[in-house]
Amino acid sequence: MRKNYIIATAGHVDHGKTSLIKALTGKDCDTHPEEKQRGITIHLGFSHIELADGIQAGIVDVPGHKDFIDTMISGINSIDLVLFIVAADEGFMPQSVEHLQILNILDVKKGIIVLTKCDLVDDETLFYATEEIKEKVEGTFLENADIVQSSVISGIDVEFMKTKIFQNCHCEERSNPFLVNNDVLDCFVPRNDDGIDCFIPRNDDDRSGINNPFHTIISKYESPFRYYPDRFFQVKGFGSVVTGTVLSGSITKNTTLYTIPRNNEIKIRKMEAYGKEVSEIFAGQRASLNLASFEKDDYMKGIMFCEFPYHTTSLIDAELTLFNISSHFELWTTVVFHSATIQSQARIHLITKDKLFASETCLVQIHLEKAVPLCIGDRFIIRNTSGIITLGGGVIIDAFPLHHRRRTAKVKELLNMRVSGNLTGFICSEIAKSIKPISKDQIINRILKKINFDELTELPEEYITYGNWFWIKREQDRLEQKIIRYLQVAHKNNPLENNGKLPEEFTSLISDFPEAAKLIIIENLLKILEENAVIEKREGTFALKTHKVVLSHSDHAKIYWLDQYILNHRMKTPVFSDIKSKAKEREIEEKKLKQMLFYLVAKKRLVHYRGEYLHTFLVDPVREKLIEYLLDHPDGITLAEFRDLIGGNRRISLLLLNISDNEGITNRVGEKRILGKKNWGLGSL
Repeated sequence: MRKNYIIATAGHVDHGKTSLIKALTGKDCDTHPEEKQRGITIHLGFSHIELADGIQAGIVDVPGHKDFIDTMISGINSIDLVLFIVAADEGFMPQSVEHLQILNILDVKKGIIVLTKCDLVDDETLFYATEEIKEKVEGTFLENADIVQSSVISGIDVEFMKTKIFQNCHCEERSNPFLVNNDVLDCFVPRNDDGIDCFIPRNDDDRSGINNPFHTIISKYESPFRYYPDRFFQVKGFGSVVTGTVLSGSITKNTTLYTIPRNNEIKIRKMEAYGKEVSEIFAGQRASLNLASFEKDDYMKGIMFCEFPYHTTSLIDAELTLFNISSHFELWTTVVFHSATIQSQARIHLITKDKLFASETCLVQIHLEKAVPLCIGDRFIIRNTSGIITLGGGVIIDAFPLHHRRRTAKVKELLNMRVSGNLTGFICSEIAKSIKPISKDQIINRILKKINFDELTELPEEYITYGNWFWIKREQDRLEQKIIRYLQVAHKNNPLENNGKLPEEFTSLISDFPEAAKLIIIENLLKILEENAVIEKREGTFALKTHKVVLSHSDHAKIYWLDQYILNHRMKTPVFSDIKSKAKEREIEEKKLKQMLFYLVAKKRLVHYRGEYLHTFLVDPVREKLIEYLLDHPDGITLAEFRDLIGGNRRISLLLLNISDNEGITNRVGEKRILGKKNWGLGSL
């Protein structure tokens, strides 16, 4: 059983939220002078209570006045239970409705309704107030919630309230409002009777997936530590302190955190939860962090702490639901976007509808004015540009999408595949965003979810996998054609070369691919092309199956001349410039000369080393003589001794020793060469 829960108040201004918390905890959350002067909550207030079985419950007191809805949104970004306050003398008010709308869209699961100021009304009014509440919350997560009455005279039965809170917390595991669960919104029904109820309709024809099992699939996977601090202050003798609710994961005091968006490393000096120093904090706790190397200028509204560096985004794909308001959204609409402590101007581009009317849902792309740290599954609220009206909200389905400049059928297909409720479809939508291969680790880092890839079913034929890498089939097909064209050019430039290219040489075609993926992709494609009889393996290289070396009578004559010309030089092997000069006298162009040299190397008539060409009739006997000498002289041979051994000049002797080193026959140790580790037995020569 979990031991930590987050509780928040909600309801219209001056309905008694702060007084209720004070009764439960003994703490007055209105601590600012302005709050005392105006008699309303302006800033977030925090307290906690201890329930049965050692359960700790943090309490967030959120402002109710319409001017402070932005603060309220940041205060309820990760709660388990709401204490929904309604005053008996006023009943449901505009902020009551707005708070309930926000709680709905943030996927809060549990609540207790507290009817306050009961001593100010007679029994009949109290009865009608209770009935009105039941009507207003019908079809919402509060439909079956307990309604507890309280008054200034009788106060509130604290132990009774604690018992109710314990029962509601204990009966169901925490639901993170950033992680959508499909079973809550199923029960919502349209309400259009009085023009102010704005609950989400259950209309399958209008829904694009917000009620889809996809969200359950994504939410079940583990997330790393995420924490959006909502307050910063400095304590004399301790330094910088931030407070906030742990959204996901857990950390210890020794964990290094990163501040997103700047990705600066920060160290933790001390951690507290509910007023006590702790060694670990985890999801569902209100916690304060005493930080080193973190100053006032480093703090900003919307900053996120994470276990590792993470990217920010200014473009997201989302499912958006409008509340039941009189206006509608055109193809493009400007709004104010809220998620956790993040606030940004934004433009909404409808994707699956041309117009979005009240109570409808569709897939949208949201263009944020600034880059912020968001993640798939995060919930958000949108308000009008003046910040007066909450228009709706939804859930992020892709925090790093492509820019949908056109609302093509393909774009809609990919988005629908993403919310299909199938893990394989979701992974395919991630693959489809990149023309390059994408790894399992890249997907995990992009969505901040530890996906279990063993749960994947067979990918559709449009997508392929190479071990830990995924790719789009059409991009593989394009690379196959590039490989074929690459070999065609190589064979055309070297018609006398029977062999093709080594696998490593093909990686030049994909130089911008992730390094770890290059050779894996190339080797797989070469295997496919070989199986399809397009290419074949020749001496460790790959060549087109149709490529054949065909020599004319003239080619034979020229190659024979070149072979004999180099052979006749013996120990005075010619440099390439001399070979080129003699070839020109025989009307052999440089390009043709190089082809002939490559041909003789492939036929093992010549040895090529750093632009020098030696005849094997020279190299082979020298190699044999060198090995025999070193078998008798294990202490090695110097350059001078080798020169005397073969009767050559210094230049040819050094060249032959370098070739021997390159082949692994010898190793250079100081001024001497000794036998290398290669299988140099005479029988292998």
